[in-house]
Amino acid sequence: MKINAKQIVTAWITSFNPTADEKIMAEKRKEICASCPSKKEILKEQNWSSICSECGCPISKKVFTLDYNPCPLKKWEDVDD
Repeated sequence: MKINAKQIVTAWITSFNPTADEKIMAEKRKEICASCPSKKEILKEQNWSSICSECGCPISKKVFTLDYNPCPLKKWEDVDD
C-alpha cells in the first residue's frame, strides 16, 4: 500500500473548513462507507474511530479527499461523477 501524504494532509485540512459542495460529497461518501464490510470501528458507536481496513485511513477524514474516487475499492465513483 502506497501512502499519499499530500492527499492525507489535504483531506484533513479540508475537513476543518469544507465548502458546501465538499460537505455534500463527504456525506455521500460516508453513506457508502457505513455499509462497507471494510469499515472497522476501533471503538463501538464512535464514528470518529471508524477506519477503512483497506487503506487504514480514518473515514471521517478520508471522505474529504479532493482526489477523484480515492476509495481503494473504487466505491465512490458514482458520488464523484
